[in-house]
Amino acid sequence: MSLQSDIISIVTDENAYLIRNDVKKESHMSWIMAAGLIVNAAMGAGLLNIAKAYDDAGGITVSSILHAIVVLLVIGAYAILFVCCDKSIASYEAFVLVKCGKFWQRVCSVCIILYMYGLSITFFIIIGDQLDRFLTFVVGEHYCSHWYLDRRFMIIITSMVLVFPLCFSKTIKFLQIPSMLGVLAIIYVVIMVPVEYFVHPPKDVIIKKSPDSWTDIFLVLPTMCFSYQAHVNAVPVFVSLKTRAECVKATLASTIVLICSYCSVAICGYLTFGITIDHDILMSYDPKLLPVLIAVIMVAIKTYTAYPVNLFCGRIAIDSFSTSNKESSIKRRVIIVCLWFFSTLVGAVFLPNISLAIHYLGALAASFIFIFPGLCLYFHIEEQWIYSWHNVLSISIAIFYVAVGVFITLLTLVQSLMADIGSKASTNKNIC
Repeated sequence: MSLQSDIISIVTDENAYLIRNDVKKESHMSWIMAAGLIVNAAMGAGLLNIAKAYDDAGGITVSSILHAIVVLLVIGAYAILFVCCDKSIASYEAFVLVKCGKFWQRVCSVCIILYMYGLSITFFIIIGDQLDRFLTFVVGEHYCSHWYLDRRFMIIITSMVLVFPLCFSKTIKFLQIPSMLGVLAIIYVVIMVPVEYFVHPPKDVIIKKSPDSWTDIFLVLPTMCFSYQAHVNAVPVFVSLKTRAECVKATLASTIVLICSYCSVAICGYLTFGITIDHDILMSYDPKLLPVLIAVIMVAIKTYTAYPVNLFCGRIAIDSFSTSNKESSIKRRVIIVCLWFFSTLVGAVFLPNISLAIHYLGALAASFIFIFPGLCLYFHIEEQWIYSWHNVLSISIAIFYVAVGVFITLLTLVQSLMADIGSKASTNKNIC
């Protein structure tokens, strides 16, 4: 079957069930809730870091062009998932297994586990950053002298109370309500940054007009990939939807929200602070301002609600290596959740730096957006190969996606290692 015929079948039969009648669920998630889950999965640390990425890449003009290119490729990756997904598949790695075989499924599972694990640590670090600023406003900078208000202690206690109980969900549908709360919370941050820029126009801000070196233009790529990577989370979300039309609606709605949010925060944030902007944009503001305090609380709420979604995807990836029967699934779920949660919590306590983490995570994100969708499209066309210009075009697109993914992944890893070795990466300005 050619790419064109697949697309035509989607357009002409947009109300076709994604799940076969023999495995169809009785209830389905609405496409609005699905879009909320995707937005909540994608929007987080990337929103805080994207303005700094614009500075690293040499200013607004260059970064905006690359931003537009990445968005188009991201939408193309979703289109590939739509075209290739012809069965009821519960996870991203299961999708890779069906299309690419066991080897690539194992590689994909390892990448997902590493990505979600690193993201989980990053989320706890962000929680700690927001708690620092909240306590500075409420108690004052002397709060550091109280052991029960220590950053590490507060991360552990608040995460145990607010995050841990949500991590045992059997399906991702259970997380749709807290995820929508997270989306509503982060909207405040998206609104605050432009409002602060227009209400309090900055003065004497130095803005880059061009990159210091032509290679700097690539510095924005890992943050872009990290910011828009929701493909791993999207597959189990799509399974909870009733029709392909709802998948398209959820994808378009979530992408539009992400584009508007990232662009407004990146442009207005960078114009506000210029080259002095911090890796976490909220750290560039005065933490004693009330609008900033509210933004800090909202980011914390969003992070608390997003952590269980990422743990869910990581848990599914770990389950893909298991061959045990279903009777032990509950016990296995509890063990995985406990080991994952407490180990990432310990990692966040002793590794309080997210600047380089985002670059390394961006390298893995590129594989989910480009490499694996490209491989899936390649094997999807190859298994039913008939020579035609449609199939030749599809194979060319698949090779292009894989090539772009490999380039971004390797480039990002090299840049991150060089920055790490040269100690050029900025560290978060923790108060305590």
